[in-house]
Amino acid sequence: MKLAGKTDVGRVRQDNQDDYRAGELPGDAAWALVCDGMGGARGGREASQCACSVIERCFQEQYSQCIPGEEETFLKKALLSANRYVFQKALREESLAGMGTTAVCALVRGGKAYLSHAGDSRAYLYRDGKLAQLTHDHSYVQELVDCGTITQEQAEHHPQKNIITRALGVDYRLEPEFTTVALQAGDVLLLCTDGLTNAVPTEQLEQLLRSGSFYDLPDVLIRTANENGGPDNITALLVGVEPMEVRHG
Repeated sequence: MKLAGKTDVGRVRQDNQDDYRAGELPGDAAWALVCDGMGGARGGREASQCACSVIERCFQEQYSQCIPGEEETFLKKALLSANRYVFQKALREESLAGMGTTAVCALVRGGKAYLSHAGDSRAYLYRDGKLAQLTHDHSYVQELVDCGTITQEQAEHHPQKNIITRALGVDYRLEPEFTTVALQAGDVLLLCTDGLTNAVPTEQLEQLLRSGSFYDLPDVLIRTANENGGPDNITALLVGVEPMEVRHG
């Protein structure tokens, strides 16, 4: 398993409210997490960092008890723990009222990727030169697409694209979404914030992923987003599934 990630403030914002974490796990497994904070400069930064720290601690302290078949329960519990922590912190500190964060978290093991998320930060599968979106945006605009009010093309430029309908920390209740996908050798998972996907079209992302070497890709993706205007914070985190002969040879 290979991991590579980077975050950048972009060309417009004053503060970076994104955060990410990742790590290797026993048994040739790995985990990855991307968060995009909201609620003012301090609130957004605090929310994303706190959520990342809580979820990272869940992997450090509780992953050893996550037996096969319990991946969904484990991931959702980690996101719910982060939700509760951020929500309670916002209640205690007036200056942080209303803060929250998106989260997309992946656990990769046993030939599968297990994903849980809340918000519009995304996970993609890159395979054979093509990107497939694995997560479903929790956003007002996505709801308009789902009910047929607007097209996917219209959604790309909708003025209310930034309104999200689910996030960590804004309510004591949260329903994280879960999905899973079988992996093949050579696959790459891309976890990212909307600062990347809003600035770099899918076709350009595919071209960049085809042409770059794995460990250079976060730099390449972020540089391209900034060249395209960099209107928001940008985070790109990649998990590479290596062929058996590379892993053991």
